[in-house]
Amino acid sequence: MNSEQIELLVKKYQGIPYLHAGRDLTGLDCLGLAHFFYKDCDIDIPKDDGEEYSTQWAKKDPERYLRGILRLGQAAPVDQLLPLDFVYFRMGRYISHGGIMVDPQHFIHVLQKTTVHVSPMDWVWKQRLVGARRLL
Repeated sequence: MNSEQIELLVKKYQGIPYLHAGRDLTGLDCLGLAHFFYKDCDIDIPKDDGEEYSTQWAKKDPERYLRGILRLGQAAPVDQLLPLDFVYFRMGRYISHGGIMVDPQHFIHVLQKTTVHVSPMDWVWKQRLVGARRLL
């Protein structure tokens, strides 16, 4: 997938509101965004791990997000991120957030109380960055 195709996908998803466990284009969480974004790239990833999750899921099972992520693709070096790499972050005490690189310096994601948007991989996000997976 080339940069123009990725940019079209970014425009498709930008502005969709955050919704916990959201799995359609009326509202998405970070995993829902990843599922649909990758599906549009002909990369099939699960929508979730098959179990319901409350808004407090990370406190109940702090390793849940990481277990699911590690099943995807292969580890990617965080100092050599490529478009479409999945990046995952520690938010507070838990690894509980992810996004998709749209170019080597920016990623698309959605956070609570926001809409889907692109953020720079700046020092704030690099401090939270735990790892990356290459799905191609």
